[in-house]
Amino acid sequence: MDETKIHDLAIRVVTDMGGAFQMALAYIGDQLGLFKAMRGAGAMSSQELADKTGLDERYVREWLRSMVASEYLDYEGTSERYVMTDEQAFVLADEDSPMFVGGAFAFTTPSTYNTPRVMDSFRRGGGVPYHEIGGDVPCAIERFFRPGYVNFLTGQWLATVPGLTDRLTEGIDVVDVGCGRGQSTVQMAKAFPRSRFVGIDYHRDSIASAMKLAADEGVENVTFIDAGADSIPSNRKFGLVTSFDCIHDMTDPVGALRSIRDAMAEDGVYVWSEPNASHEAAENQNPIGRVFHAVSPMHCLTVSLAHGGAGLGTVIGEQGARELAREAGFSGFEKLAIENPFNQFFALKK
Repeated sequence: MDETKIHDLAIRVVTDMGGAFQMALAYIGDQLGLFKAMRGAGAMSSQELADKTGLDERYVREWLRSMVASEYLDYEGTSERYVMTDEQAFVLADEDSPMFVGGAFAFTTPSTYNTPRVMDSFRRGGGVPYHEIGGDVPCAIERFFRPGYVNFLTGQWLATVPGLTDRLTEGIDVVDVGCGRGQSTVQMAKAFPRSRFVGIDYHRDSIASAMKLAADEGVENVTFIDAGADSIPSNRKFGLVTSFDCIHDMTDPVGALRSIRDAMAEDGVYVWSEPNASHEAAENQNPIGRVFHAVSPMHCLTVSLAHGGAGLGTVIGEQGARELAREAGFSGFEKLAIENPFNQFFALKK
């Protein structure tokens, strides 16, 4: 045996162990407001942070030490105070930052609560349906994807499709399939007030949140429907259909794609995003691929198999997307030239 490989694997496992516990502690810091309390506050002692947040100083002190060990925060040894730099705040405490990761904390720890049920699914088949995945998870998914929608969706991603921004500005019908809590739909509706938007998702609580978001933002050119992709309104044809990170989760992804194709206008375009990874697991031996493959049985795979679905899992890659599009009957498939660490984007023609 190769002793170097043995050593490297053992260290990797211990590193992952620290990461798992760190994610739980970061979740605590996110949920209890510790990160946000440190943003722009300068150097703080553990007592000062505990006083500011109303938390127990001893726990806060140990939390701070962990954040320093993981390089999430800095430490001033001479003053024995802890500091959140501007760069750290940009990642850990600024909800509107394109690099905000609070959604990752909020998604990871609550998802692990389902470990016993997923383990049972390994034994018996089936899975954990989305409406039972945990009340925190849909909110966490919203927070995870929101930075991309706020910072890039309308100004960069959609603009990559030639002529699409002009058409949206003039006014077309748009349906956002698998819209979740409505962040993507509302961002598009705000940017293009002359277009008419429909968000559709089968998760009732998410649709209720989407309606509230639109009302809070004062957006009037959007409606939301509590239904699956097979219930896209048939009384009009859509110049743009979108789905972001959801087709691989679906019980019947090919059926959903066929419904999308049927709903499109003859000159319409379908903009579709999937995780930025290859269909070959060996090509995903990197931090992003590792995350996607780890998420799959804990979330994407299990919510599909819970209903006897296709169970594609999180990672289908460009090849998997092309095969689904061909089976659904699309005539054109193009991978868009969008540089994004987490997603790859496709534009399909009817």
